[in-house]
Amino acid sequence: MKVLLIALNSKYVHSNLAIRYLRAYVNEFDVEIFEGTINENPFNLSLEIANKKPDVVAFSCYIWNIENTLKICGILKEINKDITIILGGPEVSYDPKNILQLNEYIDFIIFGEGEETFKELLEYVSGKGKDLKSIKGLAFRLGEEIIVNEERPLITNLDTIPFPYDLEIPSKIVYYEASRGCPFSCKYCLSSTIKGIRFFSLERIKKDLKYLIDNDVKLVKFVDRTFNANKRMAIEIWEFLIQNSKGTKFHFEIAADLLDEDCFEVLKRAPKDLFQFEIGVQTTNETVLKNINRIMDFEKVKNNVKRIMSMGNIHCHLDLIVGLPGEDFSSFRRSFEDVMDIKPDVLQIGFLKVLKGSPISFEAEEYGIKYSPYPPYQVLKTKDLSFQEVVFLFKFEEVFETFYNSHIFDNTIRYFLNKLNSYEFFSKLTIFLEENNFFKLNFDLNGKTKLLLEFLKKYEDEDIVKSLLIHDYLFTTKKGYLPEFLKSDDEINIKDVLAENKEIIYEKLRVKDFKSVFAVKVKVDIKEDYIYGNYILVINLLDKRFFYINM
Repeated sequence: MKVLLIALNSKYVHSNLAIRYLRAYVNEFDVEIFEGTINENPFNLSLEIANKKPDVVAFSCYIWNIENTLKICGILKEINKDITIILGGPEVSYDPKNILQLNEYIDFIIFGEGEETFKELLEYVSGKGKDLKSIKGLAFRLGEEIIVNEERPLITNLDTIPFPYDLEIPSKIVYYEASRGCPFSCKYCLSSTIKGIRFFSLERIKKDLKYLIDNDVKLVKFVDRTFNANKRMAIEIWEFLIQNSKGTKFHFEIAADLLDEDCFEVLKRAPKDLFQFEIGVQTTNETVLKNINRIMDFEKVKNNVKRIMSMGNIHCHLDLIVGLPGEDFSSFRRSFEDVMDIKPDVLQIGFLKVLKGSPISFEAEEYGIKYSPYPPYQVLKTKDLSFQEVVFLFKFEEVFETFYNSHIFDNTIRYFLNKLNSYEFFSKLTIFLEENNFFKLNFDLNGKTKLLLEFLKKYEDEDIVKSLLIHDYLFTTKKGYLPEFLKSDDEINIKDVLAENKEIIYEKLRVKDFKSVFAVKVKVDIKEDYIYGNYILVINLLDKRFFYINM
């Protein structure tokens, strides 16, 4: 019996942890992993899967892949009516009976934690297992009837689950967990429906992580909902990773207000870029926090994140959610400004998704939450936030992602955020870009840079804006040329000063003696200079401007 475990990831760089757990748990069967993406044609993926001639296919289902997954299942059943199709995962766990009623080509649905249920089901399908009705956590067809068995208890000893990467390690992002469950009960999250938190043993975790480090994995993302829920374990793991660091980076979702002096004592010793922290703020409005049953001390979060960033060794990614119950436009603006005051490396603006079975799904009517009936069930409006305001924030988020989170225009944006209110800046930029068809046309780097130049000329001398953009264009993007609209007379002036000493300059460039070239010849206080392609970029501290020279 050949079994295919299938996942459609949202991006090529992602991998699926769940199907690797399942494969490791049923290693007595012939199981193969197949991963595609939601950007690939479902028909073509169906043909590729069918050509592998599996007897059983099992899909890992999430909000981002359920629609394409169901299309593939329907096509596979047309190709081979005898193929056994199994679905599992959070998107089919809440109401498996309804999924089976609406999709007759699905044979089984595993709901809840899947390892033990999947193993017992494969034993049944192979002719060696127990009666279907005795398999907990399983929904299935029995003639015309749909049976939903009782829930399966959670696995108490997580160490009984084999390490998922023994057979192969993805060449992409590797996902890992040290625990299952969450200590908090946020109403928008499915983790709130499962009480308690379970941990793998420290011995097991260290052994797993050492294996990933020794195999030169580039990035390991912990999927723990709150990695530092157990301070002792978090510190022990951080300490272990610091001691064994080679080149692998580690990403954690943490509660920043749980950090204390013991944590900082360890974290300050971490090599630069070893750790990345993702911190879910979601909102800074205390009333809204109560509405979603979220516990957070924002002042402590703010102070702790600022402290992390001042250490300069850990990347900080913060999150906000649009459309939370009770949060209106002005409240979101305050939350945005509160978080931007921290100046995080990345601020992700997400939109409320009303997940099936989440507590917020049962309170949607109370808060006037209207959302898409199709995955990913994204908010459209609430009684506090109009549809027009949500649409504007969709565009605002895209602008923020393009001009802040991308880090392409770091020096330029930082300069203006020191002068202007963060919300006002990005709000006015959004309106300006909409007037210039930014959301309808596809602009390349030159196009985005030119639009930003036109916008910023309203707030600062054009030469200074150009100088900032020149720096970002050459330094941040490492381009070896400048577009015509960024060039200015400064280039000619500096080139005239240096022309008579060109041979000396070339020699100094050859030995990378940049500073003496410009400090002597241009007579400015040089902070730094860079060479990219044929360009030398000079930062002049006397008037805070950037100059470039085409040599």
